[in-house]
Amino acid sequence: MTGDSEILERDSGGPRAMGRVLALLELLAGTPVGLPLAEISVALGVPKSTLLNSLRPLVSDDFLVVEGALYRLGPRAFRLAATIGSAYDLPRLVRGYLRALADTTQESVNLAVLDHQTHRFVYIDVLESPRPVRYTVRLGMSGPLYSTAAGRVLLAYQSTDYQNDYIAKAKLTPLTARTNTDREVLRSQLEEVRRKGFWVSLGESVEDSAAVAAPVFGPDGAVLAAVSLGAPSDRLLANQDALVAAVVKTAAHASGGVAAA
Repeated sequence: MTGDSEILERDSGGPRAMGRVLALLELLAGTPVGLPLAEISVALGVPKSTLLNSLRPLVSDDFLVVEGALYRLGPRAFRLAATIGSAYDLPRLVRGYLRALADTTQESVNLAVLDHQTHRFVYIDVLESPRPVRYTVRLGMSGPLYSTAAGRVLLAYQSTDYQNDYIAKAKLTPLTARTNTDREVLRSQLEEVRRKGFWVSLGESVEDSAAVAAPVFGPDGAVLAAVSLGAPSDRLLANQDALVAAVVKTAAHASGGVAAA
């Protein structure tokens, strides 16, 4: 049986051929029953004759199976997927994106996940701004969901039951004069997060500090984490549009190109 690199070598075209194979695997992963050659050709925008050069070696090496006129993922494709899945390490995978965001903005950038038991978020990666006046948090530090950008983003993409339970039971303590303590306002804020795909928090947890956060989604579409950028309020407000766009773009890259809907 031939190796993966040999398969790609046989499919001439270099990087373009590799991209075509990956697009093909992604397409068939979303259609378990399989697709005929004509539909694959239309979906990928590749002529059938060219596409066959990719399909034949993939079938030969069990990445695809053919049943009648339908092409489906084969056992070797699933084995590859399992191997990739076992190596999934969120902080390591997204660190490069976080570093690029921190370098570009010169602001503090963090990655937060939801602790379902405590109903708080936890920072699992922290990159501090080099500026003398900066937003500072510690690795492993936790925070409330109702008064922070990362917290609202993580809560907004939980199930309706989880959100309802949190809204009903959480103690919405005023941390600053700007902290929202109204449960129905919080509910509407979560809806707004889902509409916009991000949240900006201004002085709600710490006076004169601000943050913008956006969701990171996993392969199954569930939210895994939130990318958060923090800065002094005046500095974030002065560059809000650019910083929001940068955070949303980073989160989409970390999600494998999937932006919040």
